[in-house]
Amino acid sequence: PDTAETPEPPATEPADPSASATPTPETPPTAARPNTTPPPLPAECNNPQTQMAMNRCAEAEYQQVDARLNQVYQSVKGSLGAAQRDRLIDAELAWIEFRDRNCEFVQAQFEGGSIQPVVYYGCMTQTTQDRIAELQQPQPPSQSYAIADQRLNEVYQNLRSALSAPMQERLTTAQLAWLDYRDLHCAYAGGDESACLARITETRTARLLEQFENYSF
Repeated sequence: PDTAETPEPPATEPADPSASATPTPETPPTAARPNTTPPPLPAECNNPQTQMAMNRCAEAEYQQVDARLNQVYQSVKGSLGAAQRDRLIDAELAWIEFRDRNCEFVQAQFEGGSIQPVVYYGCMTQTTQDRIAELQQPQPPSQSYAIADQRLNEVYQNLRSALSAPMQERLTTAQLAWLDYRDLHCAYAGGDESACLARITETRTARLLEQFENYSF
């Protein structure tokens, strides 16, 4: 079977998202903050000199992008009718689950290391930037969905085969969450479903390929 479409089920159920990442129709989905103005970066982030400073700056950069996503999300949500707004909320909840599971996988190789926070927040930032792009004015896909899906399966299988069993489980959990997000987002987006599926699949493939190329196995 199509492994990226139907990955092997994880041995355990994914943990619930954190309470602060659980949206309601009235609140931003990515944080509990009422103020969505992006916070300024600390001055030390102009040239961080220590690993601790790099860790703080990576978190601060994520907070900026997260605040930007809240702005975009609220703007988009405010322009929708009730039914489509509900579909957007469902998609955003699924994206939050995917974001968390994906970044848990990405950081796991560095667990306990001093660089782990930079890896984790770097993943959170990139995943959030991808979500902003998808909510705003997404670019048309460069290939058909069938081709994009085939390429995703190739990259997914290559990455999975290089991982240890525990890391394979984490990847599977992230991929299952991504499939839910993909389907719910394209249900919300409407229009040309094949183009939506192809576009979001191309983004996922690019991120998995980066992980395959950057990880040390």
